[in-house]
Amino acid sequence: MNYNNQKAKYHLKIIVCGSGAVGKTSIIRRYVEDRFEFNYLLTVGLDPSNRQIEVDGFLVNLIIFDVAGQKRFQTLRDVFFRKAHGALLVFDLTRPETLDDLYEWKQQIDDRLGKDKIPNILIGNKSDLEDSIRIDYGFLEDQVIPDFLPIKYLETSAYQDANIRETFSLLTKEILKKQGIINQD
Repeated sequence: MNYNNQKAKYHLKIIVCGSGAVGKTSIIRRYVEDRFEFNYLLTVGLDPSNRQIEVDGFLVNLIIFDVAGQKRFQTLRDVFFRKAHGALLVFDLTRPETLDDLYEWKQQIDDRLGKDKIPNILIGNKSDLEDSIRIDYGFLEDQVIPDFLPIKYLETSAYQDANIRETFSLLTKEILKKQGIINQD
């Protein structure tokens, strides 16, 4: 179906959370603009990105918020989290400490929006840096992922454009299921 010049029926707010320099901005930029930049810039302020996506025959407008990961921006998070429909929880596969931070991020989402009220996807980013990955996959599968259930887990590479579209498509589908717009599988 051709959706050119059509208005989206649904508008969904997505928050992308995680520690600084895990690749949140790169994931969003790759998805929205289909480009990757090597230089790191600190995310400051409120600058949402938009992209339309078709899921199960529904045209959906995603409004994607890049949540600053540094603790000094924590007071701004209420603005980002308010009325969010879904979240990506991103960690850096080359920096295990960023995985630990996701527990705090998940707690903040649950505290502000209600426990498990919105779908979340756990994202291990920078999968292209195979020689630098420092995550123990056994620990991840046995300890971490079960702590975050019913969250789904994907690995991405914004640099290689690996699983980026799939991530946003999966999250959108989970949101539409949660809202009763499409059927549960």
